[in-house]
Amino acid sequence: MAPATAWVWAPVYQFAPTGQNFTDAWEQVNFPRLFMNSVLLAGISTIGTLLSCTLVAYGFARFRMPGKNILFIILISTIVLPPQATIIPLYILFSKLHWTGTWLPLLVPAFFANAYDVFLLRQYFMSIPKELDEAATMDGANPLRILVSIIVPQAIPALTAVLIFHFFFVWNQYFEPLVYLLGNEKLYPVSVGIGQFVTTFSTYPGRSAATAVLAMALLAIIFFLAQRQFMQGIVITGVEK
Repeated sequence: MAPATAWVWAPVYQFAPTGQNFTDAWEQVNFPRLFMNSVLLAGISTIGTLLSCTLVAYGFARFRMPGKNILFIILISTIVLPPQATIIPLYILFSKLHWTGTWLPLLVPAFFANAYDVFLLRQYFMSIPKELDEAATMDGANPLRILVSIIVPQAIPALTAVLIFHFFFVWNQYFEPLVYLLGNEKLYPVSVGIGQFVTTFSTYPGRSAATAVLAMALLAIIFFLAQRQFMQGIVITGVEK
């Protein structure tokens, strides 16, 4: 009787960590340009959002006006409106303005506030005692001075939360930049730029993983540095006082 043949199964994968994948991904994806585009887009958009949402939230939290609650409900109701329902009319509008192929459709709307961030800031502003406003008014401060000198310094946690939320949102945004910047690859952010290499990197899982790590490196650093303020802002803005 012939002896049984011994089968030796060779491992398909071997554990061999290397940093070459990061170098290859950096060079092939042109990360410096994509990274700079994303930083500019997210930075400018975040500045516009902080300015506009702070002013709108301050108005809803401190000023009396007819129909204020109805206007606030209408504003909040826009949160449930899916972007797919507005992308076609917005694209037609921006096309008529000759803004397609530029960053304007992605930056200009940020300077007109959004319902989600306005809601967070309003909740925080309402927790600040109005007696401080009254004391400042007696000293001769106008509403803008009260906002800059009293409200904003005490709302740093909420502003930090809004900053991180919006910066992360713009950094990861894919659909809108893909639609408005189609054909102008020099202006692509990281989210759209690395999408072009998905097919190429599908046969190189190491490079695909390295690309993902490079894309989220800055976000991880920002969250680590601002983690305390971020969590404090989330806790306070989520509870109405």
